[in-house]
Amino acid sequence: MYMGNIKDIGDFIKDFLKGVEIKREVKRLIDNMVFAIDSNTISKYFPDKYRKLEELAPKIKWKNKDKDFLEKYKKIKQYYESQYGNVWWIS
Repeated sequence: MYMGNIKDIGDFIKDFLKGVEIKREVKRLIDNMVFAIDSNTISKYFPDKYRKLEELAPKIKWKNKDKDFLEKYKKIKQYYESQYGNVWWIS
């Protein structure tokens, strides 16, 4: 009976840490992409990074303290749509 509880707690911690890792990766992507947009140093990998961002962003539970990242995310989406259109699977 106790082993089941320990396993449940372990699974909860594992899922929590995975969420933290995803959020950290999304924030890093957002910061790097906004820097590239602002400094006009967009590389050919921008669509790939955007695709990855679009896959990871819905997995995050955004909080009020993340408003600045949400604004940056909107800026990236607007830039992408203006440069590449709505097609996010460009290869």
